[in-house]
Amino acid sequence: MMPALFKSLRQDIRGVLLLAATVLLAICLLHPHAKMPHRVFDWFIVLDITQSMNVRDYASAHGSSSISRLEQAKQSIRQSLRDLPCGSQVALGLFTERETLNITHPLEVCAHFSALDQIVSRLDWRMAWAADSFITHGLYSAVEQTSKLGKDMRLAFLTDGNQAPPVDEKFMPVFSGKAGEVKGRIFGLGKPTPSQIPKLDEHDNISGYWDQDEVMQFGTFGMTKVLSVLAMEGQMSRNGAHGAGAEALSGAHLSALDEHLLNGLAKTTGLPYSALDKPRQLSNEITSSSMSTWRTVDTDLRPVLAVPSLLLLVFFFIPQFTFLSFKHYLIRKRAS
Repeated sequence: MMPALFKSLRQDIRGVLLLAATVLLAICLLHPHAKMPHRVFDWFIVLDITQSMNVRDYASAHGSSSISRLEQAKQSIRQSLRDLPCGSQVALGLFTERETLNITHPLEVCAHFSALDQIVSRLDWRMAWAADSFITHGLYSAVEQTSKLGKDMRLAFLTDGNQAPPVDEKFMPVFSGKAGEVKGRIFGLGKPTPSQIPKLDEHDNISGYWDQDEVMQFGTFGMTKVLSVLAMEGQMSRNGAHGAGAEALSGAHLSALDEHLLNGLAKTTGLPYSALDKPRQLSNEITSSSMSTWRTVDTDLRPVLAVPSLLLLVFFFIPQFTFLSFKHYLIRKRAS
């Protein structure tokens, strides 16, 4: 009597498990979705594409070669796109000269992952529309644009902080925003040791390096001071850098991570500064809970249903000896 009862009970339980797993899997085939609250992240990611970002002072993933600051930034951004949860939105921007150009509207990362990933992979220093690199102007421009892209939009500004040509502090713009009003972070790329800025051919192979007398020593427009001929004599050369003088120009052909400048901008704008020196650092920073927001988003329910279905199937295929062990345990329990 007892063995037959256990056999019948086991069959009934396994039948229920199999039926439940089948029903859940059948529902998964219908691609069910629902609106559910989720922690998401909205980012305006701006990448510096000026020529100093071509300095190769990072090691590749395998350590067998060196890669540029630009390539390191692109790899970090692409990894971040993979790690952002569905429902998050990303807009992309480029910085060169003194402006930040927004090149995409905020796009949902899962629905538009392929497009975003392709855009980032093809960003190139040749897209720069001018040779100057005034980081201060570019960051202030990015901060202004961020608030217009969405109320929960954060700013990630990736740069080496290399301002070229050197500028006179008197010509720096005044930050018109409120420190901390726009959230986000400034990310620094490169090493603190100055390196030569390479010249690249059409295949991005290094064909040489910029010399002191080849680099830009004056801005292409603006940021200049009107002086008489007499006042200019002996003060600076015809191509002087807005009164920066020979001392400031002595290393203009070299580039290093300018943390002094970036820390100063971080204090002014309220955007914390971090140096990008670890592979997944950008991803970890932009997916931190302090940068998140809660929003009701369209959620794919298949993973929610597939996990319990898998567990039910595991229990269905539990070896028979498990049930026999349970049966013997009950028999011994009753006999005692």
